[in-house]
Amino acid sequence: MITVQIHTASCDDFLSCQGIRSYFESLISNLSHQTFKNFELVYIDTYYEDNKEFFSTIKSDFVVKHVPIHHNHRYWFDLGYTYISAAKNTGIIYADGELVITFDDGEFFPENLLKMYWESYKNGHLMHAYHHRMTSIEATNGIVNTPIKGDVYINDSRKFESDVCFHKNGTWMYAGTSFGLEDGLILNGFNEKLDACKSVEDCDFGMILTMLNKKFSINKRDGYLYIVDHPSYVDNKKKKEIKQLIAIENYGMLLCSKELFEFEANKYPITDKHLAIIKRETLKYRKFDPLSQENKENLTKWMNTPLFNLRQEREEIRKSKDWKW
Repeated sequence: MITVQIHTASCDDFLSCQGIRSYFESLISNLSHQTFKNFELVYIDTYYEDNKEFFSTIKSDFVVKHVPIHHNHRYWFDLGYTYISAAKNTGIIYADGELVITFDDGEFFPENLLKMYWESYKNGHLMHAYHHRMTSIEATNGIVNTPIKGDVYINDSRKFESDVCFHKNGTWMYAGTSFGLEDGLILNGFNEKLDACKSVEDCDFGMILTMLNKKFSINKRDGYLYIVDHPSYVDNKKKKEIKQLIAIENYGMLLCSKELFEFEANKYPITDKHLAIIKRETLKYRKFDPLSQENKENLTKWMNTPLFNLRQEREEIRKSKDWKW
């Protein structure tokens, strides 16, 4: 089985400028056309409390797990900062698929895409989707049309000559990438020390997958997803203000994984070895010393990022009263 994982910090009507009244409703409709049927959807929602009643009325022919950020992963969320790794880790906690695919909101899919992911996985390669962006998309009565039609342009920085590329470049793990659930648990999820600054958590995760000798594929001819252009938020009265904490250089944290050969995230506290790498890279790219007295408050927030065991959390929630699947 596949787990399709989507996390959102946008109001559900953020595609109203494209004639789509509810992204969630259109997503369910779009996914129902997949030729590969053995999948579930885990939808991690910043506005869970606002949306749960309406979302429960939308019928689907596959399992839908509409969930809030897991209570053990709200550290950056509650402080008001970016929390992409925490959202993806929430998805891993709720996932039951052998293969997990992470997408972002505002994305839709050709009918054969999940089948391609599964076939690639069974052939020993974790697939990345190529990115087709859309300036406009067709919808009828507020729901996106499938097959997807509209004005498409290519916006993907991953360059290769042939239609299909087999590779071991984990830093190509953009939106629409896949991994085995068991591998995600071995890695203990995405590194939440990379939250609070919207950057490189997917590249870090992919790079560590290469430490497990994982191989990847990308198919720009057939294996693409659609990303619809839109404002970040359309309801300024409801939008969640997301701050950026620049306490570290995230590339430095990524290099910690590589230089110290650490493939388990969120398990060990920061040491002087980590700080030396982070200081070196922050001075290089941000031009300030993250260990300085003037940055002490931000650095302390970052140093206090909680540690956890993702496998244990998956087991615990399945035994709790909140588990209904």
